[in-house]
Amino acid sequence: MMSGKGGIKKNRYTEIDIARGIGIFFVVLGHSIKQTQIQAAWIRILTYIIYSFHMPLFFCLSGFVSAKILRMHKHERIQYVSSRARRLLIPYFTIGLIYIPVKLKLSEAAVKPFAVSDIWKLLIGQNPDVSLWFLYILFLIELICAALVNTYNFRSIWYGSFFLSVAIYWLNLDIRTPKYLFFFLMGIWVRLKFEDCREAGYEDAMDGQDLLAFLAFVTDIIAIVFLYRTTITVTMVLTSLCGIYLVLWVSSRLVYNIDGEEKEPGKAARILLLLGLFSMDIYILHEPIMTAVKLLLWNRLGWNYILCTFVIFVCALCLPIPISKWVIRKIKPLRILLLGER
Repeated sequence: MMSGKGGIKKNRYTEIDIARGIGIFFVVLGHSIKQTQIQAAWIRILTYIIYSFHMPLFFCLSGFVSAKILRMHKHERIQYVSSRARRLLIPYFTIGLIYIPVKLKLSEAAVKPFAVSDIWKLLIGQNPDVSLWFLYILFLIELICAALVNTYNFRSIWYGSFFLSVAIYWLNLDIRTPKYLFFFLMGIWVRLKFEDCREAGYEDAMDGQDLLAFLAFVTDIIAIVFLYRTTITVTMVLTSLCGIYLVLWVSSRLVYNIDGEEKEPGKAARILLLLGLFSMDIYILHEPIMTAVKLLLWNRLGWNYILCTFVIFVCALCLPIPISKWVIRKIKPLRILLLGER
């Protein structure tokens, strides 16, 4: 894959790391916009666009790196669940417990207030750091897949999960595990397709799909407008699929030339790759940083909304990288507790 300065090893899919960078960019942007709860029309439209695909994208990318689960034996699946519990649940509970006194103290200024009586809800996926629900639901999905999914029944379960996801979107139910299971399994399917391309001698799995990408873009815009005007939530299945496809296509275009050959990474590719490689760190740390910056700039100093949101976004996206690189990752207990890494 990418070689030279800032390169990574051949056995990684660079475009997937870049896709994670794109995903975490939109996650932080969406959360930054919601910090001050301004209801301008253009803000609502931008929020609709971001929330129409960004979390399904992350579940898809998580499935992509978990495709090995299809070929695991029973004892390997037990080890896999144990490793995923360490990686996902330790940070989930650590940050949640640390965040409780902070959230209680700042409850009046919080977007979603937190009470002492809500502490037990940590066990059912409702974290004081509201953004961390993803870690909890991802673990449940991986647990389900480790228990049920294999090479032989993968497609049947995947197809069934699609209809289940559509039904939940249609009924507008807040049941996240079955809603996102389809996208996780879709990520496994995408990984299998990427591996088929590699075996056939093609590095760029999205080569020659420019027309399809354009059609996906047009379809996505139409679907987002329809969703914005009707609030028929089942439309989000279509926007999610289009958004995931477009992110994968853009990521591939940043890595490969039009002829499918790998190219020297440009500035945008290097930035997104860095964000992708630190996406877990950013996801874990961005909410506390946002809260601190919002309290200072919005609640205390009364900054202009656009400027305040921009600074919140930049701080939440950028500060976690040096904090993690130079502090958390260098201190083993912090690395275990905050990132779930040994």
